[in-house]
Amino acid sequence: MERFLEAADAFNRGDIEAVLARYDPNIVFEPTVAGTYVGHDGVEAFLRDLVDLFVDFRTDYPDVRDLGDDRVLALGTAHGRGVESGVETELTLAVVATFRDGLLTHFKDYGDTGQALEAAGLSE
Repeated sequence: MERFLEAADAFNRGDIEAVLARYDPNIVFEPTVAGTYVGHDGVEAFLRDLVDLFVDFRTDYPDVRDLGDDRVLALGTAHGRGVESGVETELTLAVVATFRDGLLTHFKDYGDTGQALEAAGLSE
């Protein structure tokens, strides 16, 4: 749980190097809104896309659970304001993340709490 929250904090600070330091070089990163990104280059491309689309984009994970087997469930929200529109946006985050040797190897945001709980083998 600590490594996941460290990566989220680095993301919110805009510290891409610190984010990638917590991600396996071959990470599979699946945000709900944008397809699948593979490896550090893929994550960097995703983050560049976010900067192009949103101002002050940040995440908040008030509910993070250790699932055992090097997996974490993280429930929260993402907030941002559209660069062109100025419209405030809030998205549900419902992530199952897998770690190996202390590095995040798979990040999947289901965007739906029920789906993430089911994927984690839990119920509401």
